[in-house]
Amino acid sequence: MTQHWDHTIRAAETGKLAHALLLGGPRGTGKDAFAVKLAAWLLCEGGPKPCGSCRSCRLLKAGSHPNAWLLRPDGLFGLAWAPQLMNESGLVHWQPREPEKKRDIPVDGVRELLSRIHLSSHYGARKVAVFAPADALNASSEDALLKTFEEPPADTHLVLVSEKWRTLAATLRSRCQILRFSAPQLRAPGGECAEGWSRALADAAEGKLQALRIAQGLKRDAAQQGLESWLHTANGWLRALAAPGQGPRPPAGLDAENVVRLCDETLEALRALERNGNPSLLVESIIIRLSQRG
Repeated sequence: MTQHWDHTIRAAETGKLAHALLLGGPRGTGKDAFAVKLAAWLLCEGGPKPCGSCRSCRLLKAGSHPNAWLLRPDGLFGLAWAPQLMNESGLVHWQPREPEKKRDIPVDGVRELLSRIHLSSHYGARKVAVFAPADALNASSEDALLKTFEEPPADTHLVLVSEKWRTLAATLRSRCQILRFSAPQLRAPGGECAEGWSRALADAAEGKLQALRIAQGLKRDAAQQGLESWLHTANGWLRALAAPGQGPRPPAGLDAENVVRLCDETLEALRALERNGNPSLLVESIIIRLSQRG
């Protein structure tokens, strides 16, 4: 993601940033965070960008920036700097009549967004529209977008976020700069990429079920390296509990009994993996039990 970010910001600084970006890749690879951080950078009135404290940054955090939109199957909202790209107290510009039945982004929502994009910009700033998930656009919605993708208004950036980006119409994809996001390759315990697994383990120990994202679409080899990383981390926690100061302590509330149980469950999962157990289910089961301990 760092490489994508550096390249994109260099393009923005030199006025060469594409008007349409397609962020494609599996879940949990940072696409949403990239989209909203880019919007913050483009709209920021302070520095260094994004400063987080100027008028635009404050409005974006609240989901009420007049030049930033998020279009989803359930409506058109103010884009916000939040995990779900929206703030509950943010602006709601439009919603379908029966949002609970919507699985796609309807053409009415696209038209409402386009009507706002073509209005004069508030504060004389750029405008940013994020479509997430973009693969929810139906054929009519894609057709309605095509002209704007071909001839976008000045200082307007359209950002498509999609796990299934190859299903988008070729006419749209061909007009986007495509940034491909991929899951990090795992390395041996202690390696750079094992850090993500250790962080997920700590999140689970704190009852945060978003750690389940790391189990999405796991292959056997990746699961094995991840579980070995967890075993390495758990053993380090045990040493720290036995001799304070001899390593990073486990998250608050995780005592020696919990850590020993975690080691046992991780070893059992590794053995199950050898017996062709489902990698994702084995990892998910450990996360769920750890998050619900006690």
